[in-house]
Amino acid sequence: MVGWKRWSWALAGAFALHNTEEALTMRRFPSLAGWLDQAGRLDQGALNGLMAAISGLGVVAVAVGTTGRPAAWKPYLPAGMAGVMLLNVALPHVPAAVAARGYAPGLVTALGLNLPIGAAVLRSAVREGAISRRGLRRTMPVALGVLACAPLAVAAARAVSVGGRR
Repeated sequence: MVGWKRWSWALAGAFALHNTEEALTMRRFPSLAGWLDQAGRLDQGALNGLMAAISGLGVVAVAVGTTGRPAAWKPYLPAGMAGVMLLNVALPHVPAAVAARGYAPGLVTALGLNLPIGAAVLRSAVREGAISRRGLRRTMPVALGVLACAPLAVAAARAVSVGGRR
C-alpha cells in the first residue's frame, strides 16, 4: 500500500507536469475564459516563470507537509494541494473543454494525473489517520479560495511581463 506521503510527492510531480502542459498550450487558446485571455497576453517567458513558481509552491507544500517533525497541521498542506487539484479539474478544465468542444490547456494532465493522484492523497491520508474527515471537509473551502486566486497570479505575472504590455 502506498502511503499518503508518497502519494503527496507523486502529486507534486503531477502538478509540475500539469503546469508545464498549461505553459506550453495556454497561449494557443487565449479566449476560452477571461483569465485565460489575460494569460494569453503574457509573453512566454513570464508564463513559464509563473508556472515554475506555482509548481515550486506545490513542492514546498509537500516538503513541509511530509518531512521534519510531525505536527497535526502538516498533512493538511498536501491535502489542501490535492483539494485544489481536484477542484481544478472541475473549475476550469472540464468546462473549458466543453466550451472549446475539445481540448483545453491542462486537460490531459488534470484528468489523467491530478484527478486520480489527488484522490489517492486524500483517501490514503484519511485512511491512515493523517487527516480527519472533518478536517478534510474544512480543507475544501480553503482549496476553493486558493483556486480562486489563480486569476490574481496571472494578473500579477502580466503586470511584470514586459512592463504589462499587450
